Amino acid sequence: MRSDWPTDEQLTRTFGAVLDEVLSGKGLRTCTGLDMATDDALWEIARYGPGAPAELVDAARAAFAGQLDGSNAARWRAELRRKFAAREQRAAERESEPRATEARGGAEPPTTPPRATPTPVRSMRIKGDQTYLDEYGRTCYDGELFTGEVEELADNGRTELLGTYFSGIEHGRQQEWWPDGTKRAEGVTNMGAAVGEWRYWHANGRPSEVVVFDENGREMTRQRWNAVGELIMDHVTRRA
Repeated sequence: MRSDWPTDEQLTRTFGAVLDEVLSGKGLRTCTGLDMATDDALWEIARYGPGAPAELVDAARAAFAGQLDGSNAARWRAELRRKFAAREQRAAERESEPRATEARGGAEPPTTPPRATPTPVRSMRIKGDQTYLDEYGRTCYDGELFTGEVEELADNGRTELLGTYFSGIEHGRQQEWWPDGTKRAEGVTNMGAAVGEWRYWHANGRPSEVVVFDENGREMTRQRWNAVGELIMDHVTRRA
């Protein structure tokens, strides 16, 4: 087992090698030492296949630069702090509610035992920045496990992600779009597990990938096309 972290020089060599691999259609390997933001950017190139547009390559290089200078990690820590702060604020607001009622001269609500976990709220649609994660990684809103749709917007104001949740867990139809509004991905989850047919598209609108899962979330088949529509993978992972 390694006891030291890879140097910037080693990471730069690794990034260059992995970038060459995804640009040639070899796919994205694991355990590279690259962070999540860089992996995500490289995965977009891998989905596109050979001939990926320059903007995806530029985005991968920018993501890797963020790993080297620490800005990726700083954003992740800031987001984590924001989510914890939001959770603590909502908890403080709930604790202060009986005192506020008493100060107004109203009847004090009946004493109830503290809830170990939040309970679901009614179905609704909210923005992603209104949510936070509890200690188990479940999506919450306004102090409750969230049931409904969470929408994420791109910089241009278009919807780029629309996820469906039940009691804080992805459950139902999940969709993603490219910044110009072209469909990017679509599928269904069953309490966090991908089930049925999941479809992905290149930025040019051509199919990128079709993955079929069984009712337990196990991958059954996978097909993949490059950006010009040529089938480059047709794999049976598991037979029914």
